[in-house]
Amino acid sequence: MALGSAALTLASCGGGNSSSGGGVVQNGALFALMGDAPVGNILSLRVNVSELDLRVQGRTQLVTVFPTSTNVTSLMKVNLTSLRDSSTILNLSSIPAVTYDQAILSLTSAELVVYDPSQNPPIRTLPVTLSGHAPVMPLSPPLVIQANKVSALLMDFDMVRSLAVDAQGQVTGKLNPVAAGAAIVPTDPDGFGYFDDLVGFVRQVTPYPGTQNFTGAFSLQLLSGTGPSLSVNLDPNTQLDGIANLNLMTTGSVVEVGAYIDSGGNMVARTVQVEDRAEVENKQLAFLGTVLSVAKDANGNVRSFSFFLREEEPDISTTVPLDSVVVVNVGSATTFHLSSPPVNFANLQFDGASIAPGQELIVHGQYAVITGQPATVAANSIYLRIQTLQGTLQGSPVLTASDGRSGAFWLTPALSLLQSTPVLVVTDADTVYLNLAGLGQITTQANLLARGLAFYQVQAATINGVPVPAGTLVLLTRQLHRLS
Repeated sequence: MALGSAALTLASCGGGNSSSGGGVVQNGALFALMGDAPVGNILSLRVNVSELDLRVQGRTQLVTVFPTSTNVTSLMKVNLTSLRDSSTILNLSSIPAVTYDQAILSLTSAELVVYDPSQNPPIRTLPVTLSGHAPVMPLSPPLVIQANKVSALLMDFDMVRSLAVDAQGQVTGKLNPVAAGAAIVPTDPDGFGYFDDLVGFVRQVTPYPGTQNFTGAFSLQLLSGTGPSLSVNLDPNTQLDGIANLNLMTTGSVVEVGAYIDSGGNMVARTVQVEDRAEVENKQLAFLGTVLSVAKDANGNVRSFSFFLREEEPDISTTVPLDSVVVVNVGSATTFHLSSPPVNFANLQFDGASIAPGQELIVHGQYAVITGQPATVAANSIYLRIQTLQGTLQGSPVLTASDGRSGAFWLTPALSLLQSTPVLVVTDADTVYLNLAGLGQITTQANLLARGLAFYQVQAATINGVPVPAGTLVLLTRQLHRLS
């Protein structure tokens, strides 16, 4: 289904029709989105989202977006750390077409894990004390839902302000959720927003006749099965990787999607990376997380690595717990790929020698559980994912092209896992700048978020005219954001 038409037929799935001043109010469709701003050493901050309510402007009346009496959903498990300077889709609902001035998001529980090199493995789970009140987000300007039209609301968490710290600046486990809500106005070319790395598994594949705008679609299940299942539409410009055509896509396949929501509510894919098929019955699925350490053979190839497990597709956390460390074994048949090939504008290589601590990966393979030992995964395939690194400028940009956008600079990372080893951030003409006009505005005091693909450069090389020493992590950057 195309979301533009489906969204407007959900009259029984959202807040339902209501009356104001004696008249019947029609419904409009609302996409509820969630994002986050990160904290350096947080490996995982998982929250359970139970309910979203909107307050009608000028009244005390609340409209429940989800769950509702006619569409009761289970808790949505959202890892805020996975949303570093990005966002995901929580819900698509039909709600009364009125104006709202406040959003209230209810959380039931939270789990927090930090990187701690004094521990073995180097992670520490902190008990979380969640404040009793739900984040209340004033909407200014208000969110205007129009009858038979599509709108979007972004709820952006602020992890820095939400987590209490002690006198040494260490997080304590006290969580007082702070978030800001804003209605999104569709713009060209990204509509209601571009999602550069939506991960899920395929529920259904639907080809379209060639006379329609879209060449095909598939249903994508988000948030490891706890989130919505949405239709992703392909058009003639969609880059499809991993399979030759849509007819070869199978249900259960894990995919990574770069897509935008157009003004009609259709989710349109720019890139679709089709990966392995999850087979729970055969203990074969996808594991998402961060590399903590690696073990190499005499030739420099990684034979195993410890992997902080942040997500699973689908969720089998009762067997292999989330926020644990698993051991990934790499064999001669393991294949290596990129989750977002278009971001690799410098044509760098990702293979068995170029896995390094700090990289975000998706590992597909068969798991095994042995009592008293870390779970193991025999990797069939490994995908390098888009990730966000936080840090500050070291020195000054080493290269700035005449367009002011293309170039490179050294970033001192905030994540202790990288041991303050500088990361080379490389940008090009297509890099998106937020709160920056270009590289010339970066200062050493700026708190930066660089989002892209992190390649480990095994050998010394020259990348876009910049000499790169061996053993350097190079981030090909899709988006550069100055926080302060």
